[in-house]
Amino acid sequence: MQQQYAPQESSYSSSRAEALHNVETTIVELGSIFTQLAEMVAAQGEMTQRIDENIDETLGNVDNAKQQLMKYLNNISSNRWLMMKVFAILLVFLVMFIMFIA
Repeated sequence: MQQQYAPQESSYSSSRAEALHNVETTIVELGSIFTQLAEMVAAQGEMTQRIDENIDETLGNVDNAKQQLMKYLNNISSNRWLMMKVFAILLVFLVMFIMFIA
């Protein structure tokens, strides 16, 4: 009877050893996958930081552009008022010229 159990034990031991080897191989593969994943996450973190810095820089540029546009609008508005004043003065001189000379 012991002779019957010996081949079964041997095949059981070899199948257990093979299963253990498969588990070990799978764990090593998982380790390499997690290492690659950690590298990807670190790269994404750097990229996210650069995007955040670019957004801050863009926000500053937009604020500066808004200020420049507001300054230009005020400049144009004041020029319009000046042009209206000059036109009114010319109109007054024209009316005076027509009334007194003609």
